[in-house]
Amino acid sequence: MTLLTQIDDAEAIVVLNRIAAAPSVECAWTLTVEALARFGFERVNYGYTRYRLGRSIGHPDDAFFLSTHSLDQVKAFHTSGLYMRSADYRWVRENVGACPWDWTRKERAAGRLSAEECEAMDALGAARQRAGYSISFPDGAPRSKGAMGMGCARGVTQEQLDAHWATCGERITAIATMAHFKLSQLPLPVPGLDLSERQHEILGWIADGKTLQDVCVLTGLSLSAVEKYLRRARDELGVETTVQAVAKVAFLNQLYIHASSV
Repeated sequence: MTLLTQIDDAEAIVVLNRIAAAPSVECAWTLTVEALARFGFERVNYGYTRYRLGRSIGHPDDAFFLSTHSLDQVKAFHTSGLYMRSADYRWVRENVGACPWDWTRKERAAGRLSAEECEAMDALGAARQRAGYSISFPDGAPRSKGAMGMGCARGVTQEQLDAHWATCGERITAIATMAHFKLSQLPLPVPGLDLSERQHEILGWIADGKTLQDVCVLTGLSLSAVEKYLRRARDELGVETTVQAVAKVAFLNQLYIHASSV
């Protein structure tokens, strides 16, 4: 396979502007995948969390994942906890920038991986036999982290991709970073989270500093009805207090929006 390099600097600027103006997660992701495909990447995985805690990304259900491959496999990798034992994740957690996918193989050959990381590498098996690059994005907030993995078609060697990256890496990184910034600012559609429009409305009023009595007047609901909506919202969000519920919805960029737009 010949690596494609049709996106020059002028075209890259057009792509960046289109991603920046994307009205939805689906649009931003499609534009990103199409652009990266023109550089020879046929598989793209993206992950983002605002609940990082220590080595962990937090509960996987609170993280946001996109993939051109098997999204179920991506989620299973994180739900199982295998990601925390992988050297790839350690690199993403400790660094910002781009890393070639043969880094772990070289580190293992040099004896610089832990036994746990070697076991995780063996468990992944053929999952990382493609040539590719991972990008770890700058943290936008203390507990946030975003990363993207990009893999070429089988048959492309890492050496070929490295040579290609030397020429196009800055443009690729710029497109991926713009995608990350855009995706992390759009309402994040977390699977399993299904707040009603009324729940969004009430949480929005609470975020504006309104009291429960104020919310009753603004919505025309009784106090018991407002409390019921809030209780169900807390259960849906997996939190204990209304303050935590407002914070979590804000973290997901879902305050002040209609439920149908999430």
